[in-house]
Amino acid sequence: MDRTRALQLLVVAAVVAVLGAFYVHDQRNASREARARLEAALKAIPLDVEAPRIVLYDRAGAPTSLESYRGRVVFVNFWATWCGPCVAEMPSLVALHDALDPEDIAFVSIAEDDTWPPVDAYLRRHPLPFDLYRDRPPRVEIPFQTTSYPTSFLIDREGRAIYRFNGSRDWSRPELLELLALEGVRAVR
Repeated sequence: MDRTRALQLLVVAAVVAVLGAFYVHDQRNASREARARLEAALKAIPLDVEAPRIVLYDRAGAPTSLESYRGRVVFVNFWATWCGPCVAEMPSLVALHDALDPEDIAFVSIAEDDTWPPVDAYLRRHPLPFDLYRDRPPRVEIPFQTTSYPTSFLIDREGRAIYRFNGSRDWSRPELLELLALEGVRAVR
């Protein structure tokens, strides 16, 4: 290959590389802008901190660490049967659960009731498809700094808490599916 041809190929490769870099930069900016728009629409509070290392206990008293969910996005919801806003948002949370691929996301429901009987009574009337735990000493709400209910968190696949959602909301909003899609969570419908 002569020098002129080699120089032409080098220039073409450099131009392609520069255009590719601009494209990637534009895509990252578009993704940041989309994420900021969705965060504002959903009143999602960005966190980007390691999720607390907690152990949860199911109805049978069996322990499960939050870390055991690694590899999937985790939606953690603190609620109580005596909390009107918690109960009001639950149908849309169930609908969100049902709309998403369980290989991509796990739902962890943490009841703040002091004992299981009120939770059991609620579940007889309204079965929940989530992994359900009851907060008990040591209280897992403390490392999550949860002071009101409902409060929910989104934890990424590596165990970083990326969003906090204070208060009740309609979880069926399309913006939430868009935000979850940015985290690689696929819809099943």
